[in-house]
Amino acid sequence: MKFKALYSVPVALSLILVVSACGDQTNTSTSTQKPTTTNSNQNESASNQKVALTMWYWNGAISDSTIEAAKKKFPNIDLQAQKLPSGGDYATKLKTTISGGGSGPDIVAMDSWISSMLPYKEKFVNLYDQGAKDIQPQYLDWKWKMAASSDNKYLIGLPIDVAPLVMYYRKDLFEKAGVPSTPEAIKSQVKTWSDYFNLQQKVKDATGSQLLSIVDVFRNIIGQNSQGYFTEDGKYIGDQAHIKGAWDMAVKAYQSGLTYPNVSDAEKNAATNNSKVSSFIGASWAVGDLIGAAPDTKGKWQIAYPPGGVGNQGGSFFGLLKSTKNPKEAYEVIKFLTSPDNLVAGYKEFGNYPSTPEVYTKPEMVNKNEFFGNQDLSPIFAEAAKDVKIAPVDSRDDMVGTSLTDEIGLIDTQKKDPEKAWKDAQEKIKRQLSR
Repeated sequence: MKFKALYSVPVALSLILVVSACGDQTNTSTSTQKPTTTNSNQNESASNQKVALTMWYWNGAISDSTIEAAKKKFPNIDLQAQKLPSGGDYATKLKTTISGGGSGPDIVAMDSWISSMLPYKEKFVNLYDQGAKDIQPQYLDWKWKMAASSDNKYLIGLPIDVAPLVMYYRKDLFEKAGVPSTPEAIKSQVKTWSDYFNLQQKVKDATGSQLLSIVDVFRNIIGQNSQGYFTEDGKYIGDQAHIKGAWDMAVKAYQSGLTYPNVSDAEKNAATNNSKVSSFIGASWAVGDLIGAAPDTKGKWQIAYPPGGVGNQGGSFFGLLKSTKNPKEAYEVIKFLTSPDNLVAGYKEFGNYPSTPEVYTKPEMVNKNEFFGNQDLSPIFAEAAKDVKIAPVDSRDDMVGTSLTDEIGLIDTQKKDPEKAWKDAQEKIKRQLSR
């Protein structure tokens, strides 16, 4: 299983970046029409020319069947969907294109790092100018705000999916330990991280199984905070109580022997498959990771509302670059791609949980999964999605998060003193911030 970091990919734009990636980008302007003529055949040919739109996205950002549906929906548009590698490579390619001011794609997918693009909103079409306020009520409010300026006058993306965090747990091992083992009982009795640690201690005593690593626990607690590493005006607060409290809780779990060693993903997978890991907090997309990681545990897992509140770990958007020659047509395409019914299709195809709560109770959203003992996963994800807390995002979050997780990991791998690790992390962060 891969457990992605809860801090954002750094996408701060540098004015000194050279547009090395722009030279090979597809020209997104419409075809040049022939001079006016009285020839009726030529007039008819010109009027039948399609509007060409190029779209960048990565595998899993949107359902491929939905893209095909868009092509049929808009016969006057030649939608050229280009699937690119995800993650840091994608963000780098996008920021390089934007920084250079050259011609890029018309439509771009963006991940949960979209908020760090807002300082450069002039590089994007303001979707409010295209009528986006009319559809805003369809989406989760916290998700919508991630792509909007603080005064809500500028919007750079329409939401696609969300990735709320829930508790994944081995029902059979919880039953053996005599602890709450149904989603309802866990939600009512395991409300805080202290409750969770007490429960997990009993599970460990009865079965020998553990949580994931100290790093995973720290990231999960951080992800539930409504405060991040920086304030909205850029002041560093990653040395304050809301971060130190998460650090101390993760250290407590480690010192109590509740966490599995801080090892590679392959080793985590093996431990999970061998019943050495009995629960963890993970995003909705972790369903697929868990199924792939622990096939021998099929039918033994369930999910429940998480302790401590709900964070979010991922979820995408579609925006339009200001360089597009056809903002009206491009907006109609992304509005269609992110419409409630099409997001249901994405959930069924990829497991991407929709950002539109009106679909959560639709029959098409029922998701009974054999790996999870035929539990319908959708109601838990729906409840969690509505309760997500989002902290302000800053382009320096990745640097801070990496510094903290590197040091807290050393508490396990090198038996480093927790207070020394905290001090060293803060000193490193402040050196980086002073540059």
